[in-house]
Amino acid sequence: MFSGEEQGKVQIYTGCGKGKSTAAFGLAMRAAGCGGRVFIIQFQKAQRCGEHESAEKLGINLAQCPQGRGSGPCASPCPLFTAARDILKEGGADLLILDEIMAAMRHGCLSLAEALSLIETRPAKTELVMTGRGAPQELVERADLVTEMKKIKHYYDDGLPARRGIEF
Repeated sequence: MFSGEEQGKVQIYTGCGKGKSTAAFGLAMRAAGCGGRVFIIQFQKAQRCGEHESAEKLGINLAQCPQGRGSGPCASPCPLFTAARDILKEGGADLLILDEIMAAMRHGCLSLAEALSLIETRPAKTELVMTGRGAPQELVERADLVTEMKKIKHYYDDGLPARRGIEF
């Protein structure tokens, strides 16, 4: 169980390799299994996937972008940014995952300043995870843990599409 005594950290999973969201969801499963209050916000992802079904079974709260990847900037401020800010402000999560927040910044859904403000306003005991390719250096410098996923070889390059239960 979460004891509430631990200091939360900021983690970033970035890079061009597969596994950033998968690593974040694995952490979510671990935290939920230990009684943690887990919230996942998925920027740039509108498709329902296998991880959503698992999250529901584990009592993990999940919100998605209704527009999906590459849809361009949404309303300002981005409703998912507002949701993340409110969760942090209320201390509503032991673990908050901001999946594909880097893509949301690239597509103009939120600014680097807004992403940095989430780190700054994070309650001390909340673990914050940010995922996505191309993490800005300013976020990397503020994080406590940064993992870069690097593609060495991928079957996508041979034309194999995403497979249900493995990639989505």
